[in-house]
Amino acid sequence: MKTGKPSRTSEGTTATRAAEMRRPEKERICHDSLARHFLSDFHRNLGRFPFLSRTHRWLVERRCPGLRGGILARTRYIDERLAACLDDGLQQLVVLGAGYDSRAYRMATCRRVTVFEVDHPATQRVKVAKLKTLFGALPDHVVFVPVDFCTDDVAARLQKAGYDRTRKTLFIWEGVTYYIPAAAVDRALAFVANDSGCGSSIVFDCFPRAVADGTSTLKEARAMYRFLDRHGEPLLFGLDPEEIEPFLRQRGFGGVEIMSPSACKEAWFHGVNESMHISEMFRFVHAFHS
Repeated sequence: MKTGKPSRTSEGTTATRAAEMRRPEKERICHDSLARHFLSDFHRNLGRFPFLSRTHRWLVERRCPGLRGGILARTRYIDERLAACLDDGLQQLVVLGAGYDSRAYRMATCRRVTVFEVDHPATQRVKVAKLKTLFGALPDHVVFVPVDFCTDDVAARLQKAGYDRTRKTLFIWEGVTYYIPAAAVDRALAFVANDSGCGSSIVFDCFPRAVADGTSTLKEARAMYRFLDRHGEPLLFGLDPEEIEPFLRQRGFGGVEIMSPSACKEAWFHGVNESMHISEMFRFVHAFHS
């Protein structure tokens, strides 16, 4: 991301969730009632004009087919895994690369646990300002931890902020792995595996190696690669689907669940959403440390 600027990708995914909330409730793949409050002026203005909003969505889908479906499926997947962990006695939540994630505020059960939102300072400053405007004050159960994943010691920053390594914790790592180098991915996974309580787990998504290095034959992957590189958020890391489980097991994780686009379609994309495409770029993963 460009120095001192909030993440453009965070803005784009938030706009996708906000647009979904303008559809009839029974047709929504996911629900994010707060997404609209984090929109940039551009996306907020688009939302005021249904024709322009639909046209913009059509153009994005034409250029990057299945990107919208993947973003919506990812939100649904992580929401469901978080809800299940909360029902199973979760004590702590860490959102790595939080962006404009609103789960700590829109999911009532999150208020029972301490939530650590870890993100780049530039994006976090914008989010904190928006939260103060929205709520009047920052919620007591959320701790904000400014971190640059490429240069900072995430573990040290979290522990300084009050993170408890003995508690059962879920780590949410949504839309982050592909923007950081392999060494940073390893450091984050090592922290989760070695410095969290019994029953802790991580939920994240990843792209194949060919998407990350720009050699993919997928139309959406090529378009996204060029766009992100041009805007200072280049792709740096990828894992092929068959690599994910052995990669995680070598790093101390078991109980690995991998959700494919076809599985997402079968689970959630029914009725009017049956024809919605999910790009084959996407894989969603939930893994418990051994």
